[in-house]
Amino acid sequence: MIILVKNRNNKRLAVKSLSAISLFLMFFLYYNHMSTKLQEENFHLSAQLEHKEKVAQKLTAKSIQFENLIFEEAKVIVELLDQKHIQSIQIVGERLLLICDYSTQIEPLLIRYGANALIKNSDRDIKIAIDLAVIVENRYEA
Repeated sequence: MIILVKNRNNKRLAVKSLSAISLFLMFFLYYNHMSTKLQEENFHLSAQLEHKEKVAQKLTAKSIQFENLIFEEAKVIVELLDQKHIQSIQIVGERLLLICDYSTQIEPLLIRYGANALIKNSDRDIKIAIDLAVIVENRYEA
């Protein structure tokens, strides 16, 4: 019969406990390192997002300003040509398109825009196209 006597080896216990403690410490330090790194990254991303939002708000405000400017200019054009002669006003691409009766007097428009107003006469109506960039430039100069 073999009898086995187990001794508690203090060295083996110390090595196991030190390795468990070092493993726990290593995971803890890695967790702290990654959490600070992610917080910094999150801070930078939120700062970039805020900056992009401010730029987008400025662009939106500027586009609304341009829209109002073009609307006001369209009102002036309608007054110049007399409202009863105008059939429709549209924005097509980068141009303001006016469709008027054939008998409309377009001289005031020619005086205001000159060669920038593209005019096409047909049997039934007159089509006038004015570049929106010209409208905006003329209004900003004034």
